[in-house]
Amino acid sequence: MAEGKDLLDAAILLVNNHKKEDGEQKAATKALNDAINDANKKYIPHLKVARIAFRNDSNRNVQLELAGSRKESQSGWLRQTNVFYANLLTDEDALATMLKYGQTTEKLQAGLRLVNKAEELLAVRKKEMGEAQESTKVRDKAIDDLQEWYSDYIEIARLAVSDQPQYLEMLGIVQHS
Repeated sequence: MAEGKDLLDAAILLVNNHKKEDGEQKAATKALNDAINDANKKYIPHLKVARIAFRNDSNRNVQLELAGSRKESQSGWLRQTNVFYANLLTDEDALATMLKYGQTTEKLQAGLRLVNKAEELLAVRKKEMGEAQESTKVRDKAIDDLQEWYSDYIEIARLAVSDQPQYLEMLGIVQHS
């Protein structure tokens, strides 16, 4: 019985830990999504201005990835936004052109900081996802171990008190007919 109690206690701890890890993963996902939304509030207007400012500049259209739709995957979005800001902020002539449209270096750097924050939160979310997945494996193993022990316990109890079914009922074991 002590072995079963230990297995049950361990399973309960692991179920609670899994709930904690799952909650942390969900919180990390929400923080990441919020950060991406915040970054997009800066990035999309910067992108639209750049598309206008460099409409006839095929070189910058390629360098800044101005053409086409924006990537929907988080990794694709991060790559696209990083390319945009990195290439724009290192090109003095492009910065001068953007300034003509009211986009200062400081505004563009603020957009890049928001992208960097989202990138950091993506790393946090990946870590939390890994921890949640690991806690699921460990929890499931503990529950399987408990179930295996309990199955053996039931069979032994049935054998031990086969001629006294009321004892099985006292243990919460229903007799099959």
